[in-house]
Amino acid sequence: MTLLEKRLGDTKNVQEVLLEEVIELGRGIIDSTDLDMLRENANLNGESFSGKMSKFGSEYSKWYARNFTMPPQLVQATLDNVVYVHDLDQYAIGTTNCIFIPFERLLREGFNTGNGSVRPPNSIMTAMSLVAIIFQSQQNAQYGGVSANKLDYDLAPYVTKSFAKLFRKGLDYFEEGQVHDVTGEISMSRSDLAEQYPRAFRYALKETESETLQAAESMIHNLNTMSSRSGGQIPFTSINYGTCTSPEGQMVISSLLSATMNGLGSGETPVFPIQIFKCKEGINQRQGDANYELFLKAAECSARRLYPNFANLDAPLNIQYYDPSDPDTEFATMGCRTRVLGDRFGRNHCSGKGNLSFNTLNLVRLGLAHGTITGRRSTADEDGFYEDLNYYMDIALEGLLHRFRIQAAQKAKASDFMMREGVWEGGEQLAPEDSVGELLKHGSLSIGFIGMAECMKAMYGKHHGEDDSIHAKAVAIVRHMREYCDRKSEELDLNITLFATPAEGLSGKFTKVDRKLLGSIPGVTDREYYTNSFHIPVYYDLPAARKISLEASFHEHCNAGAISYVELNGNARSNPAAFVKIIKYALEQQISYFSINHPIDRCSACGHEGVIGSHCPSCGADENKVHIRRLRRVTGYLTGDYQTRFNAAKQAEVRDRVKHL
Repeated sequence: MTLLEKRLGDTKNVQEVLLEEVIELGRGIIDSTDLDMLRENANLNGESFSGKMSKFGSEYSKWYARNFTMPPQLVQATLDNVVYVHDLDQYAIGTTNCIFIPFERLLREGFNTGNGSVRPPNSIMTAMSLVAIIFQSQQNAQYGGVSANKLDYDLAPYVTKSFAKLFRKGLDYFEEGQVHDVTGEISMSRSDLAEQYPRAFRYALKETESETLQAAESMIHNLNTMSSRSGGQIPFTSINYGTCTSPEGQMVISSLLSATMNGLGSGETPVFPIQIFKCKEGINQRQGDANYELFLKAAECSARRLYPNFANLDAPLNIQYYDPSDPDTEFATMGCRTRVLGDRFGRNHCSGKGNLSFNTLNLVRLGLAHGTITGRRSTADEDGFYEDLNYYMDIALEGLLHRFRIQAAQKAKASDFMMREGVWEGGEQLAPEDSVGELLKHGSLSIGFIGMAECMKAMYGKHHGEDDSIHAKAVAIVRHMREYCDRKSEELDLNITLFATPAEGLSGKFTKVDRKLLGSIPGVTDREYYTNSFHIPVYYDLPAARKISLEASFHEHCNAGAISYVELNGNARSNPAAFVKIIKYALEQQISYFSINHPIDRCSACGHEGVIGSHCPSCGADENKVHIRRLRRVTGYLTGDYQTRFNAAKQAEVRDRVKHL
């Protein structure tokens, strides 16, 4: 007897119930009556034709997986509202999650999209155009994010190619009559060429700088306009940069930041790619470091455009595999927070692998079952909490392993571009009919968690931002979960990791079910959302430094990824010194991945950007008559307008956010 048959008993025919469920799903999509479902993904217009079509396929795939694919224990754990299976629509067919793309090799060797082959580029303009095409091609082979972990290093050779061509042209323009006896590679670092052919060198430098900026603007525009992911949304792209100290690499970094500050066609802030500036002592953190001015420029850009975020290469979790001679060993992340640097099979670098899937635990539900706030007991039952935590981690892990077996059994041809072109390292060596399991073992399987704050409130009456002793208990829980993952990694010989879950739609889904069952409990289920991962609640008023120091303790345990934020008051553009100071403090506290939130509103009438109330301070336009685009960050990435794209839970969270002064 299936779990579905047990649930229904003898009351109804199974086929009739399944048909009713499918019909009800369709009604909610066609009539746009279930807005939370249609707005589950803030970067997809779920009410458009393509969005609804995508939702039809997605929701039916989830329904199929629940009823015919997933292990019964996992299905029951989801019905218990303790475990959540992310991207359930991809479960049954064995798609993988996210990946760091080896751009260096693909650009150097060329690639084939399946419809035609592409030669290696001979200029930075062509190279950046191909970066967008590679992102687009890979996005169609998976369901999660696609990331470049060292784009400054990957693109620097093509700046050199452009410079060399322009220098030779400059020789013809400015050095007529001379014998041009130029040997060796022509590059920006050739001081001898600058001395011997100063006019040609200056010309080439200026023109290359202009071309690189145009290339960066073109790439960013492409990545904000290619609606190729699932037919109705742009690829979820991330780019990491900041540590290449060659003149060419520095030009790439500077151009990306300038293009981002310039904005899109009408000057609006680009939503993609998510940009991450990699911070490293000795490279870009102090006056005199080769890239320190670029770090300051990155902070200025973030104050204006919310990107880039900041990755801490010196955090203990991130430095352990670092090889100064190999930029592929530098910590990098997907914009949402995913990291995959470590690999028990020896591929301790980023590119060519990614996360395979992750399941998230609802810590709040366990806290309510074993805490004091419901009045069932006077002291928290910590033994019972940990017993249940282990039980549900076992179920979440079994679900990941079951899904991994489906993924591993897939043939290389199913992943198409990813395997054929070796985007997943080694995939190019597989025949189309070969299974991919031996390669996928280098990826990670992750257990995530959400609602630590509400869990602590349910257990002890206070959350971990209110009491240091409760903060220690929260850290102990996360440490316990990490130790569980490490132990299972050894037992199973797989990369099992702990994830501080980025919860967009999930934060409201868990809460809605728990409140319906247990009622509105102050500080726990009385809001529309649970707090993201281990974060201090967005509504809790405390200074920025205090929030940073409290959350820093959790980062070292979350080896699948974590991010921390602070929220600034007013227009962050007006105080760049304070912005830099906050970033540096977060890095000093060993935050692994950090960013600063601040509101960016844009008046469609005059283009004014900043903090806009009901009327534009520049032209006086009324928000009821003129669209005010209110850009906010959710789970690591931006979305065009939180009031029309966020689900109800995330809209409530944005309204509750206090400023950390």
